[in-house]
Amino acid sequence: MVSRRRAWWVDACVVSFACWLLQGVSVDYSARFFHHAALSGDASLVHAHAGLLLGVALLGGDRRVLATAFFTSFLHWWWRARLQAPPESYVAGFAVAMVLQWRWTELCARWAGGPLRGGHRLKVSGMFRYALVGLFLFPTGWTLLSAAVAWTHGEPFAAVANTSAQLWLAKHVGVGAVTLPFLLLWTDDLLRRAMRRRWVAVVTWLCASVLAAHVLQAWPSWRWVELVYDYRALAGVLLGIAMLLWRVEYSMPLLTSMHLILLHGLTDQAGQAASPSQVVGLLAHLVECNFMVMILAVLFLLNRERKHRYHHLRAMCRHDASSGLDNAHALREAWRTSPTRPAVLGFLSLDQVERVLGSYGWRAQSQLLREIGREMVPLARPYHMGGGKFVLLPLGAEQAGASAGKMEEILRRLQAFVFQWHGAQLRVSPYLGVAPCDRVGVEALDECLANACDAALRAREAGEHNPLPCEPSPSGGPDAQARRHRLVAAAEALACVHAGRVELYVQPIVALAGQPSAGFQGEVLCRLRTAQGRLLFPNEFIADLEAGGHASELDIAVIECLFQWLRTHPLAIPGVARLGINLSGKSVASAPFRARTAVIASQEPALRLFHDLRARGCSLSLDDFGSGMQNFERLRQVPVDSLKIDGQFVRNMQSQSRDLEIVRAAIAVADAHGLTTVAEYVESASLAEQLRGMGVRWGQGYHFGRPEPIAARLLPAAVAPAAAVQ
Repeated sequence: MVSRRRAWWVDACVVSFACWLLQGVSVDYSARFFHHAALSGDASLVHAHAGLLLGVALLGGDRRVLATAFFTSFLHWWWRARLQAPPESYVAGFAVAMVLQWRWTELCARWAGGPLRGGHRLKVSGMFRYALVGLFLFPTGWTLLSAAVAWTHGEPFAAVANTSAQLWLAKHVGVGAVTLPFLLLWTDDLLRRAMRRRWVAVVTWLCASVLAAHVLQAWPSWRWVELVYDYRALAGVLLGIAMLLWRVEYSMPLLTSMHLILLHGLTDQAGQAASPSQVVGLLAHLVECNFMVMILAVLFLLNRERKHRYHHLRAMCRHDASSGLDNAHALREAWRTSPTRPAVLGFLSLDQVERVLGSYGWRAQSQLLREIGREMVPLARPYHMGGGKFVLLPLGAEQAGASAGKMEEILRRLQAFVFQWHGAQLRVSPYLGVAPCDRVGVEALDECLANACDAALRAREAGEHNPLPCEPSPSGGPDAQARRHRLVAAAEALACVHAGRVELYVQPIVALAGQPSAGFQGEVLCRLRTAQGRLLFPNEFIADLEAGGHASELDIAVIECLFQWLRTHPLAIPGVARLGINLSGKSVASAPFRARTAVIASQEPALRLFHDLRARGCSLSLDDFGSGMQNFERLRQVPVDSLKIDGQFVRNMQSQSRDLEIVRAAIAVADAHGLTTVAEYVESASLAEQLRGMGVRWGQGYHFGRPEPIAARLLPAAVAPAAAVQ
């Protein structure tokens, strides 16, 4: 037995006392083996203490505990045998045999699968080995050692055979009646975690077994004992139901008591075993009883292992596989079973988590997530949604103000958090959205998650370093409907891109000075046609595709569609002087775009592409100039030919003096770099004239022409109607 907090002698005394009690458990019968009058007398069908000794050996622990138990068992034997005044040589021989039996017990325990401690438990897969060693080899070794002592002291062969048969049966039954119930009690997972409860269960089982044995011994002629034995198959079924439904501290005393009842039902048959065939019949019935107990124990183990696998799978489903943190399943269960509704719910988004995976590997990312989880645990319970996204629930029932304060503290901790990995110091950028929880139920959780996630996304877009609150809206409110509409529209637009339902439009770009053009000059625009035939305009899908990282797919689809159209309609090429295609920043450096013709986040590949395009006669223009300061940095890096002034400033320059100054600054920057300028959103003749006077060379807008299908604009009049029909 494992004893970490107690001295070994305490366990030794407890086991020795238990062995002394179990030696009083007797199933007496009048032995008449082999028709030998001298061999008849009182005997017992069970040596329960032998089963306990094997169980203690299987548990392992301090060897002195088992040695002390064997020594006290020897003293108990000597105290009972002294009245018969055995010779000193016989006592010495028995002492030597007891020492050998101690070593034999330890050896059998090792063969049977011991020691059963820590995570090593008795399992169904090891029951055959346990049965072979415990029910056959173990009693055989004891019997042979005892027979050797009797033989060396001159006892006749018949007496030695009689004693050996009785000993083997008693030890065999003792193991079957005591060892398995004791092991199942001591190694139970729930009892293992509660030491006091485990000791109470074992002591209760021991006292119940001793009490049942004495009651049956005091009234051996009860008719119901024989009745239970006759209907032992039905009793086994009822016990099997108990093994499945009852806890181990209730089922094991019942199992041991039933085993003792069956043994008492065999006493008449044991007393009449006067021939070898009758002895064999008695042995068969005893093995049947023991194997019925073992089958019931196997049923209990199967049920325990099934529950263990269920709880293991349930725990795996509730935890993230890499970090071990609670996941979305655990969040829903906690929300469903919580007696109180949390005041607020937080949604945390961490940047750089995926880059840690790409730069340092899976182990680094898992360790990062675990350390971040530990930073948050004292203040809130985190649930990892994957990809560095967490849902935070406050601990306990708190007011909204206290919960919001904890959310701020979490954000401050994570902003100061430094992750150490193999000498590198890494930081994450946390963005936190907070939503109040006004209702209960799963639908309320979904709504709170949507609100908090939306707030976290807005905090990330705005670079907000404080928790961003989100006012919750009803499930059918305008904010929720807008989010759902954007999501559906983005999915529908991506499906159109993948299906090739891209329709090209063009809008002219006109020289403001009125110079004659050798052919059409304009910009290629795209529309998407849904499966239902509805036309999607750029303002319905461009922003969502860019936010989802699908801008390069759209750009590739537009370029492929344009070149396919030009190959199909070669008559349109002579009438075209220049066509512009607006590429998003997240396309220029992508490998698929470069391979098939596209973020300037990867500057060197983008620059190589720009130089290659210019070498092939293409001109480059920096679009929407003036809408962000990053354009000035790009202007120094990218070899562009012209600047397109953002239309939001051009449109209002006649009414807003600040917009007018921005347009003038853009023109001055272009002149300083020797670039031509193109103004977007030119919607009136007066605006075109004012821009021309300011030095803008080209204009694009409704004043010069609205976007129209490419076929209608570029094909000759005789061909355009046929193309439109196609």
